Amino acid sequence: MGSITSEVEPVYVTTVGELVSAVTDMSDGRYVLWYRGHSQAGWDVLPSIWRGYTPAEERNLTNRFRSRASIRYSPAPEYDATASWLALMQHYGLPTRLLDWTRSPLIAAYFAIAAAPPGNGRQGDAAIWVLHPEILNARQGFRAVTPPIDAHMCGSMLWPAFSDNAEENDKVLAVMSSETDLRMFVQQGCFTIHSSHTALNKSEGHAGFLRPVVVRREHIPRMVREIDACGFRRGDLFPDLGNLAEELRRSHPPGSYVEERNPQGRMSGERTVQG
Repeated sequence: MGSITSEVEPVYVTTVGELVSAVTDMSDGRYVLWYRGHSQAGWDVLPSIWRGYTPAEERNLTNRFRSRASIRYSPAPEYDATASWLALMQHYGLPTRLLDWTRSPLIAAYFAIAAAPPGNGRQGDAAIWVLHPEILNARQGFRAVTPPIDAHMCGSMLWPAFSDNAEENDKVLAVMSSETDLRMFVQQGCFTIHSSHTALNKSEGHAGFLRPVVVRREHIPRMVREIDACGFRRGDLFPDLGNLAEELRRSHPPGSYVEERNPQGRMSGERTVQG
């Protein structure tokens, strides 16, 4: 838990409509903002690998994964395709220096509130972090663009995850994902690459490119229903059969479905066939 840490006072919202209005006010219309949902507002904007792991432990994880993944995943990336390997590791839950973002505020809201609603271990407020990626990159000394993760300029920030001969630059870079994965496409996914071990919300001057939006705990149940009404559901954001089955299991527990008959004696789900 804990309170949110930021140079900027949070914007508080109580509905999906207020969230959309808030992020619209943050945008000048020229650039697409990025969003990240946290089910606990006090969590830092920091990738999982820098929450306790050392650089040597990072290299141990990446190289072990790379050496053992090929027989389990086909076609595996080329050995030196560090961007593809890290994206694959992130996709399957290995701690990496990548941090997931989305270009949709409602998808971020789903991960902040609907993926862990009250009663499922939630103990506090939720947060949606709003990032201006081009300003972040300019402040970090890069061009004010968001390159694809496999662009040449990203390589120097990815190689240290695999080799101790590569030098860190202690920066953060916002990059687009390579849309070779259906989940990344559906979730409008993108990344920040973190050579720096400092949480983005604790970096000096982050007020120029990062802002928090907070949903108080008492408003979460209503917003969960609104997110669902807008069509943002687990089986669609995670487009595989396992997550579809999980969505249906949760939304249709035993005793939740009632067959009703219309005046003609047909069940409501039956169609009339003419001709």
